[in-house]
Amino acid sequence: MNEEPITDKTSLFEKGMALFALIVCDGGHRSVRELAQEVNIPLSTAYRLIGEQRRAGWLSPAGRGRYMPGPGFLDLAANVDQRALLVNIARPQLRGLAQQLGQTVHLGVLENDMVTYLLKESGGGCPVFTQEGMQLEAYCSAIGKMLLACLPDEQREHYIASGPFVALTKNTIVSADELRKTLKAIKEADYAIDDEEVFEGLRCIAIPIRDHHGKAVAAVSISRTVPATKPIEEATLLNRLRGCAKRITKSL
Repeated sequence: MNEEPITDKTSLFEKGMALFALIVCDGGHRSVRELAQEVNIPLSTAYRLIGEQRRAGWLSPAGRGRYMPGPGFLDLAANVDQRALLVNIARPQLRGLAQQLGQTVHLGVLENDMVTYLLKESGGGCPVFTQEGMQLEAYCSAIGKMLLACLPDEQREHYIASGPFVALTKNTIVSADELRKTLKAIKEADYAIDDEEVFEGLRCIAIPIRDHHGKAVAAVSISRTVPATKPIEEATLLNRLRGCAKRITKSL
């Protein structure tokens, strides 16, 4: 089969970037031929693009016709503030979701066994006491429980063993055994609920945001007052949250 040359400059640039991204994600496991076929680039064109990327320091040979990220790319990547990148990508998505639902939406990460709220967007309704940059206990917040459930078993058990857990409301889980069971159920369901466990009259639901390896790097939640001023079914909230998380993950 004859290879069709790529003549459109815009298309060639896009194909070159697609090939580069694929090589970075592949980590030197597959041959250039396999990677070129995946992004629909003629093999000769793929080698020409890789040659240019090698000269720029973006790629390095890994032996047997395979390639890996080069020193130029690694130096650049080392200077990227991953948290700032996440915040910049997620903020417009959270703002749109908050306005759509008329609720408060958060994005948080697990940090030193606490939840750090990186983003807060309010769509109206009753105000929520949280602020960007503040921390809350992980065991009683929806974002915290979601991220704890996503930890490797050993790390999760280490956290559970670090109690005691203080009751913030009558609904707060303070038993290590009950927390263990709850986190197991959350891991299976892939979403978490804070049922007035941090603050009476406040109910939250959270799902994880995962990187391309499937690792939970953050979680996004919707907070609403009880009884809700604008009743919305939980299934609807979950669907909207998952759509939001999917768009953030795709951008990451």
